[in-house]
Amino acid sequence: MTKKTLVAALALTASLLFTTNVFAGTAQCTSGVNLRFVGVGSSAQFADLAFAAANLLQTTHGSGNYALISFKGTTITDKRPTPALTDTGLSTWVEWDPTATTTPCDAYVYIQTDSGVGDKDFFAYEKFTASNDGNAVFKSVAAAYATVPSGVIAEGNLVGGLADNSTDPNGLPATLQAALNVTPEEYINVASPPAAPAYCGNVSTVVKTNQIYCYFNAAGTDIRPEDALFAVTRGLAAYDGFTYPKTKVGLGTLSGLGYGTGAGCATGTTLVGCGIEDSFLNGGTSPAVFNVVSFKLSGTDPIADGTIPVYTTLSVGAAPVIPIVGNNDTSAFGFGNTFKDAAGNTNYTFNDINRQTLSQVFSGYTYCTGDLLSSEAATADAGQPIQVIEREPLSGTYNTFEYTAVRTLSGSASPAQTATPPVSNYDSGQEQFNNPNLYPNLSGCTYSSGFPSANCFNPLFLTGLGGSKCAGSAGGTSPGLPIRLRAIGTGEEVKAVTYQLNKSGSGSTTVFNPIGYAFWSYGNLNPLCTSVSGTSCTGTWRGHYLTVDGIDPLFATEGGEFDNGYGNTANAAPRNVPYNPSGAYNPPVCDLKVGTSCFQIPFTHLKDGKYPLWSLLRTVTFAPKTNAVKTPAGVLDMIANEEIASGTGTGSDGLSDFVPFLNKVTGSNGVYTGNLNLFVYRAHYKQSTVPAANGHKGCAGTFTGVSLQGGFPTAATCLVDTGGDMGGSVLTVQSDVDFDADFSTEEYGPKQ
Repeated sequence: MTKKTLVAALALTASLLFTTNVFAGTAQCTSGVNLRFVGVGSSAQFADLAFAAANLLQTTHGSGNYALISFKGTTITDKRPTPALTDTGLSTWVEWDPTATTTPCDAYVYIQTDSGVGDKDFFAYEKFTASNDGNAVFKSVAAAYATVPSGVIAEGNLVGGLADNSTDPNGLPATLQAALNVTPEEYINVASPPAAPAYCGNVSTVVKTNQIYCYFNAAGTDIRPEDALFAVTRGLAAYDGFTYPKTKVGLGTLSGLGYGTGAGCATGTTLVGCGIEDSFLNGGTSPAVFNVVSFKLSGTDPIADGTIPVYTTLSVGAAPVIPIVGNNDTSAFGFGNTFKDAAGNTNYTFNDINRQTLSQVFSGYTYCTGDLLSSEAATADAGQPIQVIEREPLSGTYNTFEYTAVRTLSGSASPAQTATPPVSNYDSGQEQFNNPNLYPNLSGCTYSSGFPSANCFNPLFLTGLGGSKCAGSAGGTSPGLPIRLRAIGTGEEVKAVTYQLNKSGSGSTTVFNPIGYAFWSYGNLNPLCTSVSGTSCTGTWRGHYLTVDGIDPLFATEGGEFDNGYGNTANAAPRNVPYNPSGAYNPPVCDLKVGTSCFQIPFTHLKDGKYPLWSLLRTVTFAPKTNAVKTPAGVLDMIANEEIASGTGTGSDGLSDFVPFLNKVTGSNGVYTGNLNLFVYRAHYKQSTVPAANGHKGCAGTFTGVSLQGGFPTAATCLVDTGGDMGGSVLTVQSDVDFDADFSTEEYGPKQ
């Protein structure tokens, strides 16, 4: 399915889009619903999975035969804690076959949270006693489930490049809404309970009480589930970093962040912590909150005693995390300052950051813009105060950045302990000095005055450590305070960095020289421009991106300025790519309207492994288990079509969000093969008690015609990996193959 075909298909329904927020037509899915994919997790795959579903539906049911609705307002309830905890206001898309009239319609669903929360929701299981079925005990019942809102949703067209086109009078067909809003307990607690839903992958011969009664059959994640569990465990453990005013006890290891224990989180326990709040009231009047709740990857659920299904993780593609800064301050030492470079092009004074300096900025050791510069001019002035915007510790984006940019292991061991914290990577971290025990009764630690205005653990509001040479002004007066603040979700992170959350009266949460980060995608970074048309920024640039150690995440040359001089289109790749169409260090943009052909990103230094800040996007699902469970065909269909639809140059979605893990994918109905497309990897290591496997040993040196499937490295399943890899050293696939040939083991453990 090509993008041109999608455009033609959508043309017939263009007049029925959400521009008037009115639906017309005949009710759809009236013969029931065949749920095939119900996913939850990171925003990184939100759009690409939607394209995959559209391709899959049209391949199965004919060109143009898919319906899409996207909306906000979904909630996910985790009923394991008492009281149950709910994440609210989540973005969702649902797609289905609108032509099914006498049979159940195929349907696909994805709900956006973040990686850590999505993994937790996928693995949350309870043991449930069905009172309406003779008190039968069901051992594996999903304890986290969604509730989608009723009625027509005003916020539509959330999938960049795919317009909402539902013609059902309810927007979301009534049968589909009902199917999604039945809790797993309600589904079971009837006389003669039905077998578990087919999309959960159970083999029919398994007795009902032992079947997996899932709600989600997949989780989209930017980090492996072992790393996501590590992040939750770290979040719940007692804080053991540095404390103000520059004193410490032992090393500032930050192996615990204090969201489950400590005076700053009075309600927290070792299993259920306080919610992590943002510093910007979610751009409105109440904070965004993500709950920190424990889970396990195998065995018995730590809270609700359910048997946890065996899982597998499917690799999707590699995406870079990119440092971004706001352009609001155009003064000599403001991030928005520009100059004419030697090529006669407009360039930014601040266009690169040394990784050790990046670590110091996000750890709170320095807050001065001048510290980013290597020029002689920087010595004349320390610059302006920086406002650091970081994500929530459960986020895959946060953890990728934490362990590739901030808490890296390069350099020597920590020096001797002193009263002043040494600048060692072992002592770095985005939560450094965020000690909950200091803030149990601190005024300003709530939103009682609208926004935080004093040092505070949660919501994050930290001042007063570094930045003495650029102390700034309180009360939101330009150039602002040197401070660290929290955004929850990529959308809020980018809005905060581009000063779209600055409000009159917001005090010191007003930013002037902000720095943050986000995974690359057009949808994520388009807001750095005030107005986008086609592939051009027709407005002004609110912000720009930085290279790291002089290495660009998107282009061959720094800022993409000289890619065209790097080669020409007659050259072999990668020396044939055009220069950055937005100008040096401005991200390429695309309005993501149907029919727009987005600029295809070369990802030169992601493919060769030189850019340090990246991770593999993945999908977690059920592993095959003989005579018990099959990896759901709907999940395999979606991942295969995501690989087919996305990527660079040949994809039908044209989004160029990541480097596909596989290319030349062929097959159907849950059976697919493809060729490895990414020949660098991060070294794995034991994480969350799960042993390491890079996934290459089972390939026997052959990386073409690889089966896309769930499985286990112990069964020599090619390209199926386990253990942690966030922050693992970047190596080539061939080096691992040779290492195994020489030492009869893959290479595990090295970290960058």
